[in-house]
Amino acid sequence: MNNNTHSTLRRKLRSGLVPFAVLLAACGDNSDAGMPAIAPVASAPAQSAAFVGERIRLMISGSLNGRLEPCGCASGQAGGLARRMQMVLQSHVHDLFIEGGDLVLNSTRLDLEKAMTAAQVLFTMPKAYDALGVGPHDLLLPFGEWNEFLSVMRVPVVASDLEGDARTWPAVPFLEREIRGTKVRIASFTMSLPNAITATSPQPLQLLTPNAAWARALTGATLATRCILLVHADPDTARKLAASLQPPPDLIIGIDSTNHEPPSTAEQAGKVPLVFPGIRGRYLLDVTIARTADSSRVTSYDPMLLQGSETKPDAGQDPATRLIIRQHREQVAQDNVLEQMADTSKPQGASFVGSAACAACHQKDYEAWQNSKHAHAWDTLIRGEQDQKRYGWPVTKYPDCVSCHTTGYGQPGGFITAEKTPLLINVGCERCHGAGSEHTASSGTVKLGKVGDGLPATTCTQCHDFEQSPKFDYTPLWRVIQHGAKAQLPKGK
Repeated sequence: MNNNTHSTLRRKLRSGLVPFAVLLAACGDNSDAGMPAIAPVASAPAQSAAFVGERIRLMISGSLNGRLEPCGCASGQAGGLARRMQMVLQSHVHDLFIEGGDLVLNSTRLDLEKAMTAAQVLFTMPKAYDALGVGPHDLLLPFGEWNEFLSVMRVPVVASDLEGDARTWPAVPFLEREIRGTKVRIASFTMSLPNAITATSPQPLQLLTPNAAWARALTGATLATRCILLVHADPDTARKLAASLQPPPDLIIGIDSTNHEPPSTAEQAGKVPLVFPGIRGRYLLDVTIARTADSSRVTSYDPMLLQGSETKPDAGQDPATRLIIRQHREQVAQDNVLEQMADTSKPQGASFVGSAACAACHQKDYEAWQNSKHAHAWDTLIRGEQDQKRYGWPVTKYPDCVSCHTTGYGQPGGFITAEKTPLLINVGCERCHGAGSEHTASSGTVKLGKVGDGLPATTCTQCHDFEQSPKFDYTPLWRVIQHGAKAQLPKGK
């Protein structure tokens, strides 16, 4: 185990396991913390089919995508591990807790820290999750360090279609639990390997076909065994698997980005029910499955939105989980991850010059920007950092927050820190139009465009997405910051 992993593990164990031992006594009973204990959900009508055997009740989540908690940019945001674990800890009716995987989206140092924090919360709590699937985004993480962490923490990882060296690969082909005398197997299909894995020689993992993986996952199972399959694929692929796998699974859980939110009802694909938990950990799926003589069915289905309290921000959040996330954010600031993730390489083309350089030729546009909230985006982070009731942790040192409140973070020559690149704090002109040195040096001969695909609305939604700005409407909001040649035309022209 290398020194970095030693350090990370010591920090995680120190910041997680100790608070659970100490804080649970200090925090006492959480049942009055603003979120009621989970009660049984009424079963769906039997649809004239007689159910046989045990009904298995599951709590399902997946595609956390690095959202340990809502960013706080807007009121009423849903999700967060602290709200989730409050519900998990209060549940007395669920048989299995399943996390589908894709804990993160990328491969940065911050993503690794997030993944470790999420795994610590989900698998070291007094009521731990039973299984963690492996998504293709999880495979982007530093392979050795992440796998070693999972092994040391004894996380129950399942990946039925991936084969690797048993000495370094912690996942198993299936996990089996016994629920009131009924054996339940959990399998997981990653379905694809990222380039970071396929480009490695020798390849650390081999991808099996779905049929070969399914046979592997059912080794030693009987017809009475209930089989739950996690699938990292779009809904059409999940439906095809439901029709092709034999014997059919009792439930397929689709982990993908197609459904931002869980559908209002479970889907029945022939003999197999399908459910989708959504993304970013905004929902928990409360699902009960049962068998008939010839198929499996969902008998109760409840997508539970993890909403916050309108009167007390911390209500309904597990305090031990909140502490671990707070420690994670403090550690990110202490380790200077913000500067580590900044791209300090020399730009190959134009470089960033700051919004003030635009004022000489674009005075009206510059004034429009100065009067907008974009020109004060950094101040909102500072105020949040100083407000213990809102944040109270180093917001100005956390990359996720900084990226949408500065110009050029993560790009060559872009924002690094407020001290090193003060001209690039706030959401400046170059955040939407690209680096401007060649444009200014040529007195405008070299034209500027728009970042991304060039469409104004999609440029905005890089930050103003469905979660961070749930009420964002481009057309009226563009009028608030409107600028450019058309905005400067005299009336009547």
